[in-house]
Amino acid sequence: MIIGKIHIFLFLITLVTTFLAGFLQGGSIVGGVSFSVALLFILGSHEMGHYLYGRKHGVDISPPYFIPAPPLISPIGTFGAFIKIRSPISTRRALFDIGVAGPLAGVVASIPVIVIGLKLSEVVETPSKDGFQGIALGSPLIFSALSELCFGKIPQGQDIILHPVAFAGWIGLFVTALNLIPAGQLDGGHIIYALFSRKWYSRTSVFMIFVLLFLGVGTRPIVKLLGFVLNKPPFSSYRELLVFDGWFGWIMWAVILSLISTKHPPTLNDEIPLDWRRKLIGIVALAVFIGCFTPVPIKI
Repeated sequence: MIIGKIHIFLFLITLVTTFLAGFLQGGSIVGGVSFSVALLFILGSHEMGHYLYGRKHGVDISPPYFIPAPPLISPIGTFGAFIKIRSPISTRRALFDIGVAGPLAGVVASIPVIVIGLKLSEVVETPSKDGFQGIALGSPLIFSALSELCFGKIPQGQDIILHPVAFAGWIGLFVTALNLIPAGQLDGGHIIYALFSRKWYSRTSVFMIFVLLFLGVGTRPIVKLLGFVLNKPPFSSYRELLVFDGWFGWIMWAVILSLISTKHPPTLNDEIPLDWRRKLIGIVALAVFIGCFTPVPIKI
């Protein structure tokens, strides 16, 4: 692995910006350092998963480029990291291995970070509904399971104040979910292309754009419209399950994916099918996506 000056420079700047972001969250140098180290460990693990399997399959692939961002622009001090693939990928098997290695490495790195972070977090009484509520994070299934493992069932009226390390672990799950969206040039898109035909890849990409738009709008406007038309509130028995506010970020992602071509560049030999082991890993990747995904990641 040849690491150039630009890789080192970007990593060091990202180390500084993520430290500042962690310092603003935790209010201490220890909080800033721990957040930065935890987050860059997760992001680096994700990209190194891609890199190592790219090298294994003989692909000309770059080391990770980290993207720094001022905390005033990005509250986590970075826009993530990426690698550059500079040569064609030989087969769908190679494409699958490179695509799936990143998210799986990222989630494996995130789990111990979350556990350590939760051990450093504390459970507090939540303020009254008339008080300041702040920002609430959605709780993916994996994060919820680890929280219950560390704290047990949180009583009503209490909540967890996350340590910066736990927040870094939550970001790791969120980034994994984003990358596993089965559309466009995301890791999930590569996995779908490798698993199924080119036709199903395009159909899935278009379908996910509409799903993201739906999640961005939420069901509340639809329920209100139905209530107006029917002159009575619909779904009253299932309101807690069916009514949710959308998250505008999904609309942004839908726009980004719609601007990116839903056509995937072919591998040099698309005819070699995936073996049963890779298909099984594909099911694992789907389970990871479900475990990391939350419909409303951030709520004010």
